[in-house]
Amino acid sequence: MEMIYRLFAFFTLLLCCCPASYSQSTSRIDTLARASFRFEMHRTKGDSLLRTLDTLAISFDDSTYTKLKGVTTFRGGPLRNRPSYGRIAKRPDSLVVVWSYATGADAKWGGGAGWTGQPTIVQWPDSLKMLMNIQASFKTDTAFTEIIHPSLDGKIYFLDLKTGKPTRKPIDIKNPIKGSPSIDPRGYPLLYCGQGIPNTTEFGFRIFSLINQERLFYLNGRDAYAHRTWGAFDGSPLIHGKKDELVVGGENGVFYSVNLHTTWKPDSARIAIAPLVTRYRYKTSAAQLQGMENSVVAYRDHVYFADNNGYIQSVNLTTMKPDWILSNHDDTDATMVMEVQDQVPYLYTGSEVDIQGAKGYSFIKKIDASNGSTIWENKIPCFTVRGPHPVNGGMLSTPVVGKEKGKDVLVCSVSRYETINKGLLVAFDKTSGKIVWQNTLDNYAWSSPLDIYDAEGNMYIFQADSRGYVMLFDGLSGKQIYKKKIADLFEASPVSFNNKIIIASRPRQIFCLEIR
Repeated sequence: MEMIYRLFAFFTLLLCCCPASYSQSTSRIDTLARASFRFEMHRTKGDSLLRTLDTLAISFDDSTYTKLKGVTTFRGGPLRNRPSYGRIAKRPDSLVVVWSYATGADAKWGGGAGWTGQPTIVQWPDSLKMLMNIQASFKTDTAFTEIIHPSLDGKIYFLDLKTGKPTRKPIDIKNPIKGSPSIDPRGYPLLYCGQGIPNTTEFGFRIFSLINQERLFYLNGRDAYAHRTWGAFDGSPLIHGKKDELVVGGENGVFYSVNLHTTWKPDSARIAIAPLVTRYRYKTSAAQLQGMENSVVAYRDHVYFADNNGYIQSVNLTTMKPDWILSNHDDTDATMVMEVQDQVPYLYTGSEVDIQGAKGYSFIKKIDASNGSTIWENKIPCFTVRGPHPVNGGMLSTPVVGKEKGKDVLVCSVSRYETINKGLLVAFDKTSGKIVWQNTLDNYAWSSPLDIYDAEGNMYIFQADSRGYVMLFDGLSGKQIYKKKIADLFEASPVSFNNKIIIASRPRQIFCLEIR
C-alpha cells in the first residue's frame, strides 16, 4: 500500500455506528506453509570483500544497543519498545507548549511530519559534538541535546531541545520524508534516513555524515531485484555495532542487510563507508501486496517484519531464510513491538482495515516469536476510507509495552472505531489478552501512544490525535488526566526526553511540550 494522506480526511461524513464488540481466541500454531512462498537472497559482488554466510551472523541485544543518551531510532531500539528517555518527577497534570518551529512546505504534502514521522533525539558526547558542524553557540552548552527531524517538505531539520532554534542548516533531499530516521548507536557521526515520496528521479534510502552533512550512500528503492517498483523507505533502520551491519525493510518488498565497512577516524574527523548489500526477497501466488512500511524488530540473530499482505515473517540473519510466516489477516503497517519474558521473545502487533473492505476488524495478536504461534488474538471492529485516496482504520500506531508498575499491560491505539472519525485507546492484559481498560477517543489516532514514567515507576500515556489534541492518561487506570487542542492534525509519533515531548504536526509545526 502506498500510504496516501489527506490533511482533512477526518472531515469525512460519519458512517453509521458499529457496536462495540470484541472476539478473542487463544494459543494456537497457525504459521503458513513456506512451500507456498518463494524466497531468494542476493549479495553485492565485491571481489575479496564478498561475504560468506557465517560472516552474516549477528546478535542484537536491546540492553547494549547504544550508550548514547536519547532515542536513536524508531521506538528506541531493536525491540521497538523504548520511545521515551529518562523520567518525570511526579504525577503530571498538564502539558505546556514550550516552543514550536515552522518547517517549510511541499506544494502537495505540506510540511511538519506525517506518519510515522518520529524524530531522533540525542545528547551528544562533548568529544563528538566538537567535531560536527553544529553552531558554535551550542557546543559550549554541556546539556545540549539535538533533535533531528525529517519533514514532508523534503528537509531534515536539526533543532535545539531547549530553545527550538536551528543547530545547523537542514539537509534538503528535495523529496517528502514520511518515515523516521536513525542515528548510529555507536556514537559514530552517521545519520540514516529513508524517503517517502518521489518528487524527483531519486527514490530510496540515504546515509549522511553528521560531520559535514555530506551524503555518503544512496540505496535506490527502485531496485531491479525487487518484485515491486514502489521505492519508499518509511522504516527506521537498526545498526549492529560490532558487525557494522544495517538492517532495514523497503516498500519494494526487499529486506536489506548492509555491511557498512565503516572507517571512523575521530582524530581527523573523517568518516567513510563502503557498503555491501545483501537482499532478501519473497513472493507468493496467494497475494501480491508486497512492501514493508514498518521498522524491523530484531532479537539475537533474527529480524521480524510485517507487510502489506499482512504476512509476518521471522528471518534468520545467519541463513537469510525465514523460520516462520504468519498471517495477520490484513495490511500490517504499524511497527511491531517485542518483549522478552523468561528468555522467550513475544511479539505484539495489530492489523489495519484495508483489504477487508469498508469495514472489518483490527486483529491484535501476541505471538511467541520463537515459533510463530499465536498466544492470543483480539479483533476490534473498525471502518476505513476507501477510494482513490484511502485513509485506513485499524491499528496504524505502534503499541506501548508497559513497564515498571505498568508491566502487565499492552496499550494500543485503534483508528476509526465505532464511527469513521473516532478512535479507541485500549489496554490489554499481556498474559490473557483480556481488556483491562478502554477509552473511546473523539478522534482517531495514527500517532503512536508514548509511555512515560515517574520516579515511583507509575506509567502515564501521552496520545495525540487526528484533530490536533494532545492528551495524558493514567496508564494503570486509563483515566484521562489532560486534553487540549494545539494543532490541526497529528499523524507523527512522539519521543520524550525527561520531561519534554517532541512531536510534529501537519501542516507545518514541530512542537516541544513540557510535562507538568
